[in-house]
Amino acid sequence: MQNLNIKDLLAKYKTGTISADEMILLETWYLQWDPEKQELADAELLAIKDEVWQSVAPRKQVTFKRAWPRIAAAAALLLFVSVSAYYLLHKTAPVKPTAIAQIQKPDFKPGGNKAILTLADGKQIWLKDATNGKLAEQGAVVINKTAEGKVIYDALAGNTIAAASAFNTMSTPRGGQYQLTLADGTKVWLNAASSITFPVVFSKNERKVRVNGEAYFEVAHDAGKPFIVATGNQEITVLGTHFNVKAYDDDAGISTTLLAGSIRIKNLTSGKADLLTPGQQAKIYRDKNDINIKTVNTDDVISWKNGYFLFDNQEIKSIMKIMSRWYDVDIEYKNTNKQDRFGGTFSRSSNMSEILNNLERIGNIHFKMEAKKVIVLD
Repeated sequence: MQNLNIKDLLAKYKTGTISADEMILLETWYLQWDPEKQELADAELLAIKDEVWQSVAPRKQVTFKRAWPRIAAAAALLLFVSVSAYYLLHKTAPVKPTAIAQIQKPDFKPGGNKAILTLADGKQIWLKDATNGKLAEQGAVVINKTAEGKVIYDALAGNTIAAASAFNTMSTPRGGQYQLTLADGTKVWLNAASSITFPVVFSKNERKVRVNGEAYFEVAHDAGKPFIVATGNQEITVLGTHFNVKAYDDDAGISTTLLAGSIRIKNLTSGKADLLTPGQQAKIYRDKNDINIKTVNTDDVISWKNGYFLFDNQEIKSIMKIMSRWYDVDIEYKNTNKQDRFGGTFSRSSNMSEILNNLERIGNIHFKMEAKKVIVLD
C-alpha cells in the first residue's frame, strides 16, 4: 500500500467518513504493515500507530463479521478453482458400478419364468433363453413356447402311438416357475424347484405323469381315459378336475388339495384309498399307512400360482423354506428352537428384504442378509 492511500484512510477515519470497505483496508494495513520494510515510513504514521490500534481493536469482531461474506466468496472461488485444477491434472477413471454394488446391503430378487425342458433324446432346452415359437418336433407333436412363459404340446394327426412311448421332463430351479399345456389340453403350473415327467402324447388307455415338488393341475376331461399323477408313495386318479399337489422331498408328507371335481387318493405303502371333495386336503406322510383328510382354505394353498404368499399362523421355518425356494437363497438359523408363528399376505414379485422387514414388524424376529444366505437371528 502506498502511504498516500493510508493517509487518506486515516483522515477519513479521524473525520468519521470512512466506509466499511475502507475500514477493512485500514485494519488490514495495521495488522500487516511493518515500518522497517516500507520505503515510506514517516514519523506521522509511526506516531499514530498506537492511536489507530486503540480505535480499531474494539471494532475488530464486528468488522470481521461484515467482511465475512466477501472473504467467504473469495475463499469459495479459490477452492473451486483449486479443486477443478486438481481434477484436470489428476483425472482418473470413474468408479465402476460393481465397486459401488459391493458396499450395498445384500438383497434377493424374486424368481420368474425359468425352467429346463428335457426331450426324449436327452437334449435340454433352457426355456428362459429360448426364442418364442417352435422349440422342437417329436413325432406328430410340435412343442411351442409362447411370450407369456408357457410351453404348449400340440398333437397333430400322425403316429401318436410311437410318440406315446417318448417322455419329456420339465423342471424348474429354485427361483423358477413355468406353465405347461400337455398334448391332451391339460394345463400344469410348476412351482419353484419342481419337475414333471410326462409322455409326449398319451396312450389310448390312460394319461399318467410323475411330479416332484409342487404343481397345480387343470385336467382336461376325458371320461374314458383317467388322468393319474404319481408322487412319492401316493397316486392321484382323476377324470377332469382342478387340484394342487405338493410333494417336495424335504417335506414331511405329500399334500393334495382339491378345488373342483373329485379325485381318488391312494397310499401306495398301505394300499388304502379315499375320495376327496372340493375344499378338502389329503396328507400322506412318507412310509405311513394312513390318509389324513381335512378341510382347508384353497385360496391359501394356490396363492403361489396366483402370484403371492399367504401365510396363516405358520412357523418361521415353514415360511423360510418357501422363501428359500422362490428367492434361491439358503437359510441359516441361530435359534433352532424358535416356535413363533406368523401370518400375512405378500407379493411374490417383491424383493426378499421387503417381506423380511414386514415379518420383523409383525413379530419377534430378526434377519440378516448375506451373499446367497439369510440368517434368522431370533
